[in-house]
Amino acid sequence: MNFTAQLLKIEPVLCIANRCKTELSKNTLDMLLGKVLKHTHIGNDKIPCVQVRCRLNDFDEYIKKYFSRPIDLWALDPKNTAGRLGDTILITKCDVNKRPAKLVTHIVDRVMFKYGNIIDPITKKRVIKEKYEDDINLQTELVKEIIEEPSSYDVLLFEEKRDIQWRRLNTRKMAISQRELSKHGRLSTRRMIKNISKEKEEELNKDKDD
Repeated sequence: MNFTAQLLKIEPVLCIANRCKTELSKNTLDMLLGKVLKHTHIGNDKIPCVQVRCRLNDFDEYIKKYFSRPIDLWALDPKNTAGRLGDTILITKCDVNKRPAKLVTHIVDRVMFKYGNIIDPITKKRVIKEKYEDDINLQTELVKEIIEEPSSYDVLLFEEKRDIQWRRLNTRKMAISQRELSKHGRLSTRRMIKNISKEKEEELNKDKDD
């Protein structure tokens, strides 16, 4: 029996045995992002709590790849800051003495993104699916200006409409290219000024050392 035939006869259980999930360290669950699934109250005091679904990345050593795994956690919400269902919130680990139940292991820190209103933390722009809201608005504006408006002129022929569309498109391209050139020019001037200031500082430091 050759080597390939032996490999085919290996039971899948033996292959799965080599897989192991990433061990959760003590710091893994200290601070997590998740979505609000449920609002509820615990005990006679009716302590507000929320159920949060977070995602962890498990590393499969057999195929050398990470897989996203959902995990549901309960968090205290004493200030009622969790917001509505579907909001993305930040939760931190709660002290053992402050836990009303064993399942409640975290506390709500703040709301990061409201449901349907995702903000890019770097550019501070609203994101819709995978695009910025400004880009979507600009795209719709360009479609109306370049394509829809000329096509609405019933008096013109098809070739005349297409000519107007091409002219408007070229003017827009020229305006965008000029903006990009002006941005590059500003950046280059700033870099030149920084380099000159650094050279002057180095010369002054050399004179002081001498």
